Amino acid sequence: MIQIRHKSTGAVLLELEADSLAGAKLSGAKLQGASLQGLDLRGSYISNADLRETDLRGANFEKANLNATALDAANAAHANFAGADLTDCSLVGADFTDSNLSRVVVRYGRLSGANFSGANLSKADLSMTDLRANLSNATLAGADLRAADLTGANLMGANLEEANLTGANLTCAIMARARMRGAIDKSGKHAAVVAAGTSGKATAKPSRPWWQFWG
Repeated sequence: MIQIRHKSTGAVLLELEADSLAGAKLSGAKLQGASLQGLDLRGSYISNADLRETDLRGANFEKANLNATALDAANAAHANFAGADLTDCSLVGADFTDSNLSRVVVRYGRLSGANFSGANLSKADLSMTDLRANLSNATLAGADLRAADLTGANLMGANLEEANLTGANLTCAIMARARMRGAIDKSGKHAAVVAAGTSGKATAKPSRPWWQFWG
């Protein structure tokens, strides 16, 4: 028997007749404020669930399916989401400090105000996301950032080598000390660096393509 409890009140939010949550079917689960700290959820199916304000520190979501799940204000520092599917998820204000999100799919995700400082997002699919977030010192090598909204994002010290930034909005993004070797810039051209002012902020604003939906 596994009991998932609220992180503050200790109230039981969900009981499962199982020895592990690896591969668990939790689609639609209402777990706002739950503590999943350090738990093994590899390969679990948690689509359309409510994981807002949860404690996910150190949890293992490798290759889990969290499609369309709400993770707003969750604390996922040092968690493992390698290869997980977070398509159309909301991660507004979530904390992914030093977490592993390599090869994660977050297409169409809402990540504004999230903290990915020091996170591994190598080869992640972040296309068409609202990524107005803290990505300082994050690894985005080989990431798909096509049409991502990086307006005002903090990319200081980030590794963007071989990343695809075609159509991305980098208005006022902080690019100081970012590594760009082999990246494809917002105009679709290979470049060693993305044009930036002396302050390290990218200032050019690309024209809005027909598929860009944010304001």
